[in-house]
Amino acid sequence: MDIDPHIATTIVENIKGVLQHDINFFNTEGRVIASTDPTRIGTDHEAALLAARTGRIVAVDAEHPFAGARDGINVPVMQGDTVIAVVGITGERARVEPFGNVIKKMTEILVRENLEQVSRFDRRMMMTNLTNLLIAPQSDAAPIGYLATTLGVDLERPRIVAVGRLEHGTGGDAGATQDGTYDALDALLGGDAEQLYTIYGGEYRLLLDAARLTADETRDLLVRLGDAAARINGRRLAFGMGDTAHTVAEYHRCYRQARTAALWSVFAGDRARTGMADASAAGAMDTAGVGVDGGVNTGTTATQVMAYDDMGIGLALCSVPDDTAARFVRNVFDGLTEEEIDEADAVFDAYTRHNGSISRTAEELFLHKNTVQNRLNRITRLTGYNPRELADHTTLATAFTLRRLIGMADSRIR
Repeated sequence: MDIDPHIATTIVENIKGVLQHDINFFNTEGRVIASTDPTRIGTDHEAALLAARTGRIVAVDAEHPFAGARDGINVPVMQGDTVIAVVGITGERARVEPFGNVIKKMTEILVRENLEQVSRFDRRMMMTNLTNLLIAPQSDAAPIGYLATTLGVDLERPRIVAVGRLEHGTGGDAGATQDGTYDALDALLGGDAEQLYTIYGGEYRLLLDAARLTADETRDLLVRLGDAAARINGRRLAFGMGDTAHTVAEYHRCYRQARTAALWSVFAGDRARTGMADASAAGAMDTAGVGVDGGVNTGTTATQVMAYDDMGIGLALCSVPDDTAARFVRNVFDGLTEEEIDEADAVFDAYTRHNGSISRTAEELFLHKNTVQNRLNRITRLTGYNPRELADHTTLATAFTLRRLIGMADSRIR
């Protein structure tokens, strides 16, 4: 087994912090691959080679000289019964020899920790590749089979496909905290080879063993992951769940469903949190003529989990192509500024949520009832669609919703 020079360098630096002596790290051929003395790197050392071959500590002093060696001791690093490296301590033998066993144990622990870290990284990379290949539009049987075999994954098992997206907000940096979220995934799912997960392109992609998790247990797990993500990223995850994939050929369809549901979950969460914000803005515009800062109700703190079949009208709206959605929105709001559309949206949304009650809409928006009437009339005048008429209300509701969906980054599902 060969130790990567980068790992060896990390170990040398850790040991150097404990001992005030030069430290050399040798491979099993007796060659220095890391050292606190850069001039030693790449040189050969007979004493280290002997330690690697015999598995015993080899000392170097005036009575025991070796080619290429300086005074000190050379300690074999073991993995089980096998020597995997040698660590050398340079210095007067009598002074450094007492450190032999301590350095041996310390090095073996550091090697094991670093190798475990590399192993976790390699497994994450293979899991990412397998997950992405499974959900791709065209599956490639050869690499899928190889990765599944290497990871010990049974592709005959049914899996629930889930996708998580960070909810919108001002806090958190998903890229900077990805390792922490991976750790949370490992804690929740680690140790079970049949649970596949990865963080890729800003999405949390999970293929969860349906034979071991019911739908309710899956939802509970996703909520716990969303809570962990909130602590790590400063923002929660909103999840979408697709159908259960029973064959490799079904993963792409189920992934598209989960991704669509995740988008709608984010959208629904945003709408819940911005209702009071829209109300505050509308009231402020009416009383002061300009927007003002104030307390905003951020809405529910529960992690959103949306199943594809529970999306309601979202099933249709999220499947509208970008160009068609944009064209429809332009046709409905032709000639209006973005600010005018925003103001109309705030009034229309409150009016809709209160089932057409002018008094309750006015109360939420801190407006006079006549002002609400005037703003509804203004929507009719500017767009040609009357919010009070059922057919026109449907057109306006669709246009406002599509406009919000278009504004969400990477929101459209094809």
